[in-house]
Amino acid sequence: MRQLIKNILNESKLALELLDTIKNEDIFAAVDLVGGSENLKKIFKEYPDVIKLLDSLKGKLNLNYHSRKEYIEFPFKFEIVGIAKNIPVTNSWPILNLIYDDSKLNESEKKLLEQFIYYSIADLNIGDLDINSEVRNMYKDGSYVSIDFVNGKNWESLDHNIRFNDNDIKNIHREYYIKSYMNESKILQENEEDPTQKILNFLLRRYEVEEKDIGWEDNPIKLKMIKFEIDGERYSISTFENKRQQIAKILDMLTIYNVIDNIDSNEGKLDPYTQKVIRAVKTFINQVM
Repeated sequence: MRQLIKNILNESKLALELLDTIKNEDIFAAVDLVGGSENLKKIFKEYPDVIKLLDSLKGKLNLNYHSRKEYIEFPFKFEIVGIAKNIPVTNSWPILNLIYDDSKLNESEKKLLEQFIYYSIADLNIGDLDINSEVRNMYKDGSYVSIDFVNGKNWESLDHNIRFNDNDIKNIHREYYIKSYMNESKILQENEEDPTQKILNFLLRRYEVEEKDIGWEDNPIKLKMIKFEIDGERYSISTFENKRQQIAKILDMLTIYNVIDNIDSNEGKLDPYTQKVIRAVKTFINQVM
């Protein structure tokens, strides 16, 4: 019993000392002192506010690829591992550790994805940053981030010796999105709160690709069509249509079959649900066209 009381007192003393560290420095200093956030959670298991803060130090973002012809978004998760400050200490922003699972990719796919990540971080091609609002208040500049680590490695150590082209990125995006981000092989889990997975699940299970040369020997004209046949009805989009027309056709099809709610994609400012729907449709088109 005495030993138990002694242990409790020691834990309480340690918790109080760490609370002082958090107050005088920041939560990341306390994490470093105890060797990781999971250890800190164990110490603060009776402090729900600290546990809530630790659980909030994560989010999502997109790394973007864009050329004259392509715009492709790669979704990633991240954890916030520190605070960066400028020299005059007038500004601060979060340091991120980008997290992704490449265990289902082959070696060449892993290498290509790593190269893409390196160049995206170097060029600051970052979009759709999702950070908990309470965590943003920890920094003087909540709109900027520094991705210093990727799966725990310094981002500058990533392989970046080979350049890539649009087709390389389209192929790795398809493989990464289906094999890794969607989590279970090529079967996508449906999520009622976020329509993205439901939409991609519906489209990826039903599409077929048809390519034709409708020109002649000295003037080939390539036509690529993405076709759907659902309950005896046929739908299609083609490379002869612009991106807006392709999206509109797919939105109509998704609405008819109750995959999505009715939306007005012509409004100047789209609501969050509509943004997610259109982003999911763009993702699909970028993968297959």
